Amino acid sequence: MAVLLMAGGQGTRLGSSLPKGLFNVGLPSQKSLFQIQAERIRRLQDLAGKGVVIPWYIMTSEHTDEETTEFFDQNHYFGLAKENFFMFSQSEFPCMTKDGKIMMESASSVRLQILLD
Repeated sequence: MAVLLMAGGQGTRLGSSLPKGLFNVGLPSQKSLFQIQAERIRRLQDLAGKGVVIPWYIMTSEHTDEETTEFFDQNHYFGLAKENFFMFSQSEFPCMTKDGKIMMESASSVRLQILLD
């Protein structure tokens, strides 16, 4: 068993410039979404018994990777073993029109889409 978390999005629709996992959803505990998930994984490991490890894979994006990595480092992975924690960034490539032209997000920015293998 492992946990895979897709965490490439920013919290712009939530009114935050932070990655969504860092967002405080307003709980009395003030815990981030990442902390809540980490605590659930820790609890599952405890319930499963001694020596059971649940690896956690977190897919970030170029927009969220650095802040997410720093957040987990600063919070000591919320008590999870760092060696069972795997963070990777999704790949992106330019969007193309049907006739092969590169699509633009703005006058100076290429529109990107996620590359799925």
